[in-house]
Amino acid sequence: MPLNPTFDVCAGATASAGSTTLTFTNNHTTACTITGLGNLVDCGNSFTVPARANGTAGRKTCNIKSNASTGNYSYSASVCSPEGNPVIIYQ
Repeated sequence: MPLNPTFDVCAGATASAGSTTLTFTNNHTTACTITGLGNLVDCGNSFTVPARANGTAGRKTCNIKSNASTGNYSYSASVCSPEGNPVIIYQ
């Protein structure tokens, strides 16, 4: 299982126990607002991942809360298709 994963905002991720950070990447030309992860990360329940600039994807790293429970965390990402919300699996 990946430790401290880096992943596209629309893809979701799996983070193993012992992970301390999650890094979101945004390869879209507009900033992405992430909502729904307030129980998992210290960035708050709503935060922004910058847009791609000068050919480089925007990045935002959040710390996993020390009291976060294992489980599936669904979230909304403003730049992604509305067909389904991405999920972070924290194991």
